Amino acid sequence: MLKIKKLYTEPEIIDPVVFEDGLNLILGEKDDSSNKTNGVGKSLCIEFINFALLKKASDSRVKKIPKTIFSPQTNICLDIIMGNEPITIKRSLQNAERPTFYLKERSIEFQKLEDAISYLGKKLFDNNDRNSPSFRSIMGPLMRDERSEFKSLVACYDTSKRIPDDYAPHLYLLGIDIEIYATIKLVINEIDELSKHIKKIKDDVELLREKDIDDSRSDMNELESEVKEISRSIDALENISGYEFVKDDIIHLEKTLDDLRREKSILRSKYLRSKPIIDARKIDSSEIRDFYEQMRKGLGDQIKRELDEVYQFKKKIDDFQNQLIYQRRDEIRKNIETIDSQIDVLDKKYKEKLSVLDQQGDLKNLKQTYSAYQSKLDEASQLKTFIAKYDELELQKQRAKSKKEQELLNLQSAIQESSEILASFEQTILDTHKYIQGNRKASFEVKPTSKKQVVEITMRIDDDGSHSVEREKVFIYDICLLLNDKTFASHPGFLIHDNIFDVDQDTLTKSLDYLVNKARFGRDKQYILTLNADRLENTIVDSKLLDLLKPTIRATYTKAEGRRFIKTKYQEIHN
Repeated sequence: MLKIKKLYTEPEIIDPVVFEDGLNLILGEKDDSSNKTNGVGKSLCIEFINFALLKKASDSRVKKIPKTIFSPQTNICLDIIMGNEPITIKRSLQNAERPTFYLKERSIEFQKLEDAISYLGKKLFDNNDRNSPSFRSIMGPLMRDERSEFKSLVACYDTSKRIPDDYAPHLYLLGIDIEIYATIKLVINEIDELSKHIKKIKDDVELLREKDIDDSRSDMNELESEVKEISRSIDALENISGYEFVKDDIIHLEKTLDDLRREKSILRSKYLRSKPIIDARKIDSSEIRDFYEQMRKGLGDQIKRELDEVYQFKKKIDDFQNQLIYQRRDEIRKNIETIDSQIDVLDKKYKEKLSVLDQQGDLKNLKQTYSAYQSKLDEASQLKTFIAKYDELELQKQRAKSKKEQELLNLQSAIQESSEILASFEQTILDTHKYIQGNRKASFEVKPTSKKQVVEITMRIDDDGSHSVEREKVFIYDICLLLNDKTFASHPGFLIHDNIFDVDQDTLTKSLDYLVNKARFGRDKQYILTLNADRLENTIVDSKLLDLLKPTIRATYTKAEGRRFIKTKYQEIHN
């Protein structure tokens, strides 16, 4: 059992809020300056409780309060009772990951948030046995986020965060073994991982063979056949007399011949590039002389002499360079001739040695034979490995699917074993629906499904589907889990709804009437509800009902100066 006793801060930033057993109302009122009740702090009050109960700081609206308004060093304090033990939780934004718990005779300062969550889980679930959800998981349906819009029985969180639905706390509250559910979720994750690996192998095979894996099986058989054939040829060679004596020589000759042919190719390229310098077309110096003689007497002869000297000097340089080029070309040509001669000699030796082995005329190049063998062997081995791994993963996937189907049968059996609890719970729903809606046109069912969600929790009420009716459906579901004797055996004993009653006035009146006149909260159940005061006053005609609700009001907030939850107006920080 978990009961909330008091919410406050150190130092005192908010007015302390004291909670009692049974119904607790937190109201937002209009004031003379405003007709609106939004923004007065009702939801923030609930957020403070959630933060103290170890909600992640990064997901909390508390973090969005400006530091000038709410210091990160301020402790949010919550007095609770777990079992029969009073505990005070103190947690600040500055030390959000290290909350401190104050017990009757000692205090515990946790070094990690996970340790604090685990501690509360063990306290709440009697040492946190394997068949219970985590502490924060169970808080989901007990403290639904207002931004969940109350659209679904299972979806308890801000719709914008897209948090996956968790059925574990709901199954737990309904008395159904959640270990089976957890096992199925793990198997589904395993199937997903196997599917990813299988797809990766199929993509690799397509890249390797340019065809799908099924068609590649025939390629693997062909490759293995080719490898066997080449291996047979090599084995046949190895059995030929003198093979061991000539094998190394042949491979060495092949390598030497390849090197010589490569060197010859390089030399021929150099030979073609080393062209002699060809004399450029000369300008007739006599014409230049005549031109300058016409311009100035004697200048033409001088220019002619200088040009002749330049041409003579350039010719000497060209002749020298050509001499070097011719010498280099001659040297390259001789080297090519030498290589040709070496190739002829080696080629003759190669053919003589090869003739020892190539008795059938099949073998053309021993090195190429070994290279082809190795290439085919590698390709066949790679493809064989891919296909073998694919078949292994497919087998694992089929086994996982079979395990999932078996566990779904086990879940069906677990649901059947809890049929008495489910029948009792459905009866409570029908009774509540009759009181609020005036009829018993409602139903509740839990069944396994092969979908990823594993289980379906289906509840129908009269005229459901609309925004207002869906909220009422969530209210009936949650309040019946708290009030039903059989589901209460697993229930922590408290429930918080923040602005759930965005419903028509008649439904609101009947729901509130149910809470004060019909619901049996007693001393062991606690329900905290935030509500706009104007809805309360406008909706309720019966003054007796209003008189019954007034004693349950624990706090009232308005937009008047100092009357908000956090005493002052501010704008949330958006990162």
